[in-house]
Amino acid sequence: MSSPAPTVYLFYGDDELARTEFIERLRDKLGDRSLADLNTYHSRSDQDDLDQIEQACASIPFLAPRRVVIIDDPARFLKADPPRRLMRLLEGLPQTTALVLSQTLDMSRTRGDDHEEIQPLLDWAQAHPAEVLIRKFVIPRGADFARWLRERATSCGGEIEMSAAQLLAEHVLGDPYLADNELLKLLDYVDRRRPIEIADVERLTPLHGQSDVFATVDAIGERDGRKAIAGLQRLLQGDDPHYAFHMIVRQFRLLLLARQALDAGVDPQDALRVHPFVASKVTAQARRFGRPMLERVYHRLLEIDVGSKTGEADLEVALEDLVATVSR
Repeated sequence: MSSPAPTVYLFYGDDELARTEFIERLRDKLGDRSLADLNTYHSRSDQDDLDQIEQACASIPFLAPRRVVIIDDPARFLKADPPRRLMRLLEGLPQTTALVLSQTLDMSRTRGDDHEEIQPLLDWAQAHPAEVLIRKFVIPRGADFARWLRERATSCGGEIEMSAAQLLAEHVLGDPYLADNELLKLLDYVDRRRPIEIADVERLTPLHGQSDVFATVDAIGERDGRKAIAGLQRLLQGDDPHYAFHMIVRQFRLLLLARQALDAGVDPQDALRVHPFVASKVTAQARRFGRPMLERVYHRLLEIDVGSKTGEADLEVALEDLVATVSR
């Protein structure tokens, strides 16, 4: 006799793409897309309180074996004193509910399994192994990222040469979301009939995207609002705005890391762990900004991300407003 399925799924890490895909596989088990949508409740960061989530967890699934409840940033409910209510919710879940706790963590800043933000959840999960599935999703780095690209290409029915994978990894700054987007373009280009080569990456994934990001950030640093908006519009032109947004978020994250390293007297190359050319460009840009400003911009980008996902903000309009504001 098979064991009951877990009622709690604790997913954490910095690889948002892998976490999202794993959750989608859980939802696929609910049936077709319309049934999956009817039996899914998604509580995004700062969107709902525990009353609403408890009600969602207690609801009976409709024409499906289970109901999936997804909580982004469950650490927000651990800030209560004490956080016993969340633990009671976990312990009282019906078998017809699959509660997914999805937490974004910067894995480059943590060591081992010490994750202060969600430690109470990890402790609870380890004490209830039969009820919980724990998965850590970490972005592969360095040579591992190129290998991940090759595996990804294979899973999509194609192939990419190692040298081409290494070049693509440099172009996307090790970001899985951007890498997946570019890899699919390349696979479509070669029609999956031959391996992707360096020439293909150079032709279809040039540094123009990064150049537009660098140009936009340069203009912000120079307080040239017109030039900054022009750079942003070039970046947005012809691309999915979410793709452009992730490039901008990645750039400001690198700038913040570089600024922190400069302030601490540390070589930014060691902190950034990107291609030396990119590291030198980011470091030069970081010298134009103070850390408080970079922190404000980065946090504003996170707010825009939440707003766009909840329908409260138009991504392109919010980006243009941000760039215009910070480049004054």
